Amino acid sequence: MKRARVVSRPVLWLSAPALLGLLLPLQRAWMPGQGSVGWALDLFAHWQPLYGAVWLIVCLLGALRDRRWVLGLPLLALPWLTASAVAPRSEAVPDLVVAVANVNIRQHDPDALLDWLQQKPANLVVLTELSPDYAAALAERQYGGFVHRALHPLASPPGLGVLSDRPLSNVRVLADGLGALRMEADLAIGGRTVHLIAAHPKPPMATRKYRARDGLLRELASAAITQPTIVAGDLNATPWSSALLGSDMRSLRRVSGWAPTYPSEARGVFGIGIDHVLVSSGFAGTHAERGPDIGSDHLPVRVGLRWQGE
Repeated sequence: MKRARVVSRPVLWLSAPALLGLLLPLQRAWMPGQGSVGWALDLFAHWQPLYGAVWLIVCLLGALRDRRWVLGLPLLALPWLTASAVAPRSEAVPDLVVAVANVNIRQHDPDALLDWLQQKPANLVVLTELSPDYAAALAERQYGGFVHRALHPLASPPGLGVLSDRPLSNVRVLADGLGALRMEADLAIGGRTVHLIAAHPKPPMATRKYRARDGLLRELASAAITQPTIVAGDLNATPWSSALLGSDMRSLRRVSGWAPTYPSEARGVFGIGIDHVLVSSGFAGTHAERGPDIGSDHLPVRVGLRWQGE
């Protein structure tokens, strides 16, 4: 009896927050809110793998006292079921391989990034937090062999860049009301024009930043209904964030996984996945992977895209 009481206490203490955490993405999708409560809840929603691990421990400990706790194990599927929509998968050869790397405003040496791209080639590389020093170092290294590029380096985190093995046209840099930037360009894939957006909204640590991030992604999703689109960058949103959830985001689907990319310490094991590639309908994903430590506080991601038609 004493053992049962000892087991039951941590089970009860942990079960409620773990279950509420697992259910939080449903609230973020249906009633995200726009005030301080909204952005605070969004931060808590990021940690679905942690809530799942705690819920597993709760069920196993609870089953020592009452086997009915085993009935709670199916709830471990919630992080997969509540994550943002995923693009269909294709076994075909990709038409385009896209890499995303937040290179960190304090990092000035691109060697680790270029070494990785040498081993794992990409057709398109989106860079966030691109500083003038990093851009200059890329120039010294002939941009890793990429013939086409659009760079907007800044001595502050909004700096952006795109390296490409195919021409970029109609390049423009747009700012939101808070100073966050996005770079837009057109490129040709299989004879069709695809709209590319490299984005890095500000971390949603206040109501205005939270609204700006969600508003940007919904604006991009609305535009993606009518044209083939790729959105890539450090989106400061996990797959369970209100920024990627909801029926109005269905026109942009995630190709990147939900493995942690930030912070990069210990391979991101204690982090969250906020670096993404999103695509409009017509695209399928062929693969998705995280890259190695490139000297940044983020891990890069690399995905393959295949055009399948509308």
